[in-house]
Amino acid sequence: MALTGLHVVCGYAGSQSQRFASQALLGKISWSEAPASGVTSTNVAPAASDIAADPIFRINAAADSWVSIGPTPNATSGTRFLVRAGADYDIYAQQGDKLQWVAA
Repeated sequence: MALTGLHVVCGYAGSQSQRFASQALLGKISWSEAPASGVTSTNVAPAASDIAADPIFRINAAADSWVSIGPTPNATSGTRFLVRAGADYDIYAQQGDKLQWVAA
């Protein structure tokens, strides 16, 4: 099935067992979601930990999109950044952060 909006997966950066040699790769996945345009994600970024590291959002959009991340994100008039269609974007998140997007 083709992607028709925006998809976000939340996980942790790097390996849990080899923290000293970790690369910035998506490791343990916590959740994934495909919220509608203008709708805030229902899931939130989990807490950072010494074992799992810092949470990240990996974002991919079907069309160029404005994305906002935070406790109360607003992709229309708040702090936002551009996500180009078809590219993966990895963004570190703070515990409790959510995501919202609108078409660019």
